[in-house]
Amino acid sequence: MPTVNIEFASLLEGVLQFISYMGLAVFAENVILARALGVTRLLKLVPDHKAQIWDFSIPLVLVMGLSAPLGWIAHNWFFPWLRTYLPGWLPVSALRPLVYMTCGALAMAATWLLLFVLPRRQRQACHAQLTLTGCSTAVLGTLLICANQNYTMMQSIAFGVGSALGYVFIIFIVREGRRRLRSKDVPAIFQGLPSSLIYIGILSLAIYGLVGHAVVL
Repeated sequence: MPTVNIEFASLLEGVLQFISYMGLAVFAENVILARALGVTRLLKLVPDHKAQIWDFSIPLVLVMGLSAPLGWIAHNWFFPWLRTYLPGWLPVSALRPLVYMTCGALAMAATWLLLFVLPRRQRQACHAQLTLTGCSTAVLGTLLICANQNYTMMQSIAFGVGSALGYVFIIFIVREGRRRLRSKDVPAIFQGLPSSLIYIGILSLAIYGLVGHAVVL
């Protein structure tokens, strides 16, 4: 019985840690608000209809969730092995973006296959958005953050999935805010893209106000 209780407590602790890192990625370390990753694609998605947003969001969650363990393997296994074969003038850090882009490409290939479980019409729509999903700076940026923070594999997966969910969350938040900013009280010069950028900036400042931000001198 004590062994069962210890195993259950360990499992519960792992689940809570997984959820906490997802929450961290959704709110405190949101790829849009805290890192400004993928803003260009966000501004193009916001005016789209809801179905088109989900056609982008489903591949994004899959790509970021699958690329996270690949990035962890590259950081903890591949780079230490590669360092012994590189010349002295070529640091491993110079190859990190290329390797992480490869991880994203492999995740895109796996996502392409996983999307076949969806109905044909939705699968085709998701396949059409898959390239834009995998090439988003949010994917590369998330892998770099996980590597810099030395997350474990489970923490990396949780942070990757949470970052994707945070991206989707901000899409709907900005979309609703942009709908409300169509008011006639908003000056014409600020309508559209300017008001959207100001709105995103205010949300980012709100996140920094809640989380805290220190200036390093």
